[in-house]
Amino acid sequence: MSHQLTDNPIIKNLIGFSRHHCTQTLTSQGVDSIEFGHWLAIPSQRLLLVFRHQQCVAIDSYQVAA
Repeated sequence: MSHQLTDNPIIKNLIGFSRHHCTQTLTSQGVDSIEFGHWLAIPSQRLLLVFRHQQCVAIDSYQVAA
């Protein structure tokens, strides 16, 4: 996992919450996100929130493809 997770406590604390709650929390903090499939991408942080049954179960980093 990326060091960025510890840099942003708002994102770090989204584990266990619903997709709707996570989206609203990010929006209220001015953080853009993109919903697709079982993920919620946060491009500015290069993070993916992973959902199972609409509940955030993991946060993972990703790299931008060349």
